[in-house]
Amino acid sequence: MITDELARNREQWLRRAQMLRSLAQSCRAIDSWDSPAGHLLEDRVQSCAESIEALAECADELAEAYELHLQVVSVGGRIQL
Repeated sequence: MITDELARNREQWLRRAQMLRSLAQSCRAIDSWDSPAGHLLEDRVQSCAESIEALAECADELAEAYELHLQVVSVGGRIQL
């Protein structure tokens, strides 16, 4: 059924968001060393963590969209684009 597929997609996007947040947290936990190269590495890794966190937020928004669509379909409605 369409509701099963929507629910599955919602759960998959929520899981992806969680995995992305975990990856961002791992990036933030990377220790660098006190040198120009170490500082550059730290800056780049922090920038990556911020980008990954933004992707996690997008995944959450997609999960929310699937949730809203699921609610509409569950009551017999249709979404028209």
